[in-house]
Amino acid sequence: MERTAYIPAERQKKIIEYIEDNTSAQIHELAEKFRVSEATVRRDLDDLDRQGAIRRTHGGAIKMDRSTSYEHMYAEKIDLMTDEKQRIAERAVLLVHPGDTIIIDSGTTTFYIAQALSRLENLTLITNDLFIASQTPIHPSSTMIVTGGMRRQGRQELVGTLTENFLRDTHVDIAFIGADGLDVHAGITNANFSEIGIKRLMLKSALRSILVADHSKFGRIALARICDMQEPDLILTDSGLDEETINKIKKLQLEIEMA
Repeated sequence: MERTAYIPAERQKKIIEYIEDNTSAQIHELAEKFRVSEATVRRDLDDLDRQGAIRRTHGGAIKMDRSTSYEHMYAEKIDLMTDEKQRIAERAVLLVHPGDTIIIDSGTTTFYIAQALSRLENLTLITNDLFIASQTPIHPSSTMIVTGGMRRQGRQELVGTLTENFLRDTHVDIAFIGADGLDVHAGITNANFSEIGIKRLMLKSALRSILVADHSKFGRIALARICDMQEPDLILTDSGLDEETINKIKKLQLEIEMA
């Protein structure tokens, strides 16, 4: 059956519905579905992003979170912004040397970093993420340490007093920290309070702390504040970050790298 050709306003409404139903969408699939050019889809997505209806990404768009406390489930997040997360991971590996001790925060960007680190020798990897600990094929000369703690209901990360006490007594070379939102005014934020103390301790425990986040996290404000944007030694993101945000970050004189 031939698909319907929509007028622009109706097409944009259908695009929102499609992204809401599928969590994310790529430009080429939207162009095929609505029988328009990829250039038209780009314009539609740019318009919808400005309206706050969706969040534009490099190569497509994702569903706009409706609440500062909203969290995607792990299985959903692992398939979002995959190319961007993998590029960040490959850049992160270049910052690590054999023999380093490394904290890997819970999350899907950090999961890809752990996978990339598996080819390096003689590392000591510490994580509070059970999925990372169980699914990372580390080099035979390396060691994986799990912090201990209480598993969050329905999640893969360990939290609580045991986790925090472990981190207070830990000193590492590098910590890779994730976040749900980065905003030049609100700072670095997270969608739940239970991880805040843990992330702060991870930042303090490292000789060099690196905040890792794909560009869709910028301009977003989540429920609980972790720290100022200036707190990490480096912010590592992908090349999809827009020029306006880059300029705001440069004004703060923050160290930032884009993969």
